[in-house]
Amino acid sequence: MGEVRHGKIHLRWCDQCNVPVLEQGSCGLCGGRTREVKITPPGDARPAFAHDITVIRRLIDQQFGEGTGLAVLPEGHIVILNKAPDIDRMDEVIVGGEVVGAMRFSLVDGERFLPRPASARILAPIARRGWVKIDPGAADAIRTKSASALAIGIEACDPGIAKGAEVIVLGLDGDAVSVGVTKMSAEEMLAHPRGTAVKTRWTVERGAAAPPRKAARWEDAVSASRETMNRRAVEARRFVADTVAQAGLPVVVSYSGGKDSLATLHLVLDAGIRPKLLFVDTGLEFDETLQNVREVAEEFGLELVSESAGDAFWKNVGFFGPPARDYRWCCKTCKLGPATRLIQRTFPEGVLSFIGQRAYESESRANKGRVWRNPWTPGQLAASPIQKWTALHVWIYLFSKGARHNPLYEKGFERIGCFMCPAADLAELRRARDICARYPRWQDILDRYAKARGKSEAWLAYDAWRWKRVPKSVVDELSQRGIDVSSAEQTQQETAPLEFRSTGGYSPCVEGLSMEGVFSRPLDMVRVANLLNMQGKVTTSPDNQIAEVRGMTVFAEGPVMVRAKDEKELATRASRLREIVFRAMNCAGCGICVARCETGALSLDGRVSIDEGRCTHCGACFGPCPVVAFREDEMDI
Repeated sequence: MGEVRHGKIHLRWCDQCNVPVLEQGSCGLCGGRTREVKITPPGDARPAFAHDITVIRRLIDQQFGEGTGLAVLPEGHIVILNKAPDIDRMDEVIVGGEVVGAMRFSLVDGERFLPRPASARILAPIARRGWVKIDPGAADAIRTKSASALAIGIEACDPGIAKGAEVIVLGLDGDAVSVGVTKMSAEEMLAHPRGTAVKTRWTVERGAAAPPRKAARWEDAVSASRETMNRRAVEARRFVADTVAQAGLPVVVSYSGGKDSLATLHLVLDAGIRPKLLFVDTGLEFDETLQNVREVAEEFGLELVSESAGDAFWKNVGFFGPPARDYRWCCKTCKLGPATRLIQRTFPEGVLSFIGQRAYESESRANKGRVWRNPWTPGQLAASPIQKWTALHVWIYLFSKGARHNPLYEKGFERIGCFMCPAADLAELRRARDICARYPRWQDILDRYAKARGKSEAWLAYDAWRWKRVPKSVVDELSQRGIDVSSAEQTQQETAPLEFRSTGGYSPCVEGLSMEGVFSRPLDMVRVANLLNMQGKVTTSPDNQIAEVRGMTVFAEGPVMVRAKDEKELATRASRLREIVFRAMNCAGCGICVARCETGALSLDGRVSIDEGRCTHCGACFGPCPVVAFREDEMDI
């Protein structure tokens, strides 16, 4: 995965106090110099809570022997997690200002710990599992050339090692030489065949493990970064006060139950503003989130103005099908719709809404300004006081305030949202499945949808419903283990009238204008792709199940997506897409459109078709059509 940068990496460390320090060249506790911590961009590091630490220790124990987890993550030490780009979820684990490893979620094998040099030195003398010993010649080659460990150089190994295991490679003197992943089982290695036994991920320089550092608490980290956080908080409060004065509108804090909106609320209150608390219940919230919203409103004596989507999701999922990362109809139905109704009803003259948006969350948010208007809720002026804060800025600020945060963070969740959000990692979805009482209802819907659509068992097992178009990286990782998430789609043509339903607007999840819709039955993609030439040059997927043209995407199952730069373009594209599909599926062969084509690209053989070689995509063929004209009342955009 390539680097993803959304801003400067602010994490530093004081070795004397053994605490993280944000931005400052000197520690606010001891005054000593701090050093930069090398972590993977974007560098949105966060605290590891007790649950996270327990899980990581357990993984290390399972892989390297009882007690090794505690040795790598000692009691009383601050542990930080940094989310790194990966196929699913991977968190770098930082202890003592060093990345000691990464906790990676494998789609097939689940969570595992990937050691780094800092932990390899600790593990070398105590590991009872997950070790491989090599001869001196092999050790020198690995250290000097970053070579992999060949089977011919293996002297001994843990007999329980399987292919694909994370191991530490030791010299005969017991020093750590490298860490890597096995390409052979223990039995194969010791048979000394040709080939690579352990593929090197990291080499380890000679030297003993770093001496144990002093214990520290998060209260110490708060004191160490006090200068930075005071400066950040003063600037944010000034921003809040200035924005309120300039806007001249009623003030709310859009509260989601997450850490960012909680920090935003505290900053607004500290600026001397008494906002209302605005909450949109998507109908898919965790119980912990609903309780947190009530408790926070009560704690500060704030008026809670809320709107619920009720059963909107459950009523629409039967028609639209499961939402996906690339098909987020749920955002419009469950979030945008209720939010728009709430704002228009409660604040007809407009409202200033402070939102916990941060640049480090995504590229689109990084490119966004600090104050903006939502084009689909014109009465709302939005502003973010914490736009340039990292997650660790937010957490240290909340720790300093003694803020009551959502307990889900202490149950292994990195983000707070809908319990079955398609944007969630598989690792987080499985945690949701374990603790959310409503997940069985969702699983039942998925099971019935998969059966009706001929989806494979693997499609269900690996939650491939999260995409309409499963990413190549996911397909490849599963394919390497003989797992196929493709489906035997049922594409038989039905005789029931073709219907269309859509939900359009600004997507709160992806910050863009889009429309998601679905036709009531599978589409004849040969005809649809052909007639999409009316709009522009068409590209199709290798299996011809997806067709795309100028911001329009059509799937054989019936779902469609449209993206655009503004409302007018979105409406035009959505209308044309609907028209094209209806023409493709219901063409009566009247020939009206054929007469409008000046290049002779349209021909009639029972139904109209387009000669792609002659078509100039001029759009002249759009216009009166019996198939479309009689169905305008079905348009829902």
